[in-house]
Amino acid sequence: MDKICCFMLTEPKGGSDATHIGTTATKTEGGWLINGAKKWSGNGTFADYLLVWATNPSEDNNIQCFVVTKGTPGIKIKQVPNNYSLRMVEYADATFENVFVPDNMKLTLAKDFARGTAKILASSRIHVCWAAAGVATGAYEAAIKYCLNRN
Repeated sequence: MDKICCFMLTEPKGGSDATHIGTTATKTEGGWLINGAKKWSGNGTFADYLLVWATNPSEDNNIQCFVVTKGTPGIKIKQVPNNYSLRMVEYADATFENVFVPDNMKLTLAKDFARGTAKILASSRIHVCWAAAGVATGAYEAAIKYCLNRN
């Protein structure tokens, strides 16, 4: 429990729509070169490991996950300023320029995005909507209570 991970899927142009991932993982000797950008990655500014989703051109552009260690050369991470929605999460924008990831840092079982991760994302998005609805309901109830009790 002494390491923090960050899930990096969302991109500047495609959001979390995995069919539009522009980040690539190109096979090279002994590993992979990651190139691209990620946006709105929760806790990405201080995570020890970045779970970066990228297309693999050498395997029919399959969407695969690579574990990138914090501080690897070629990574630029900046905090998203003025985050007012989920203040407990520090969001990051990241760019990857020829970031080398060794072969043993590719998640070999994370190779079928549509049958695995995409299903988890679909259900988690429902939870995000319910949280927003709950906050809105609470704000509405507080406003009504204030209006009915003020002098």
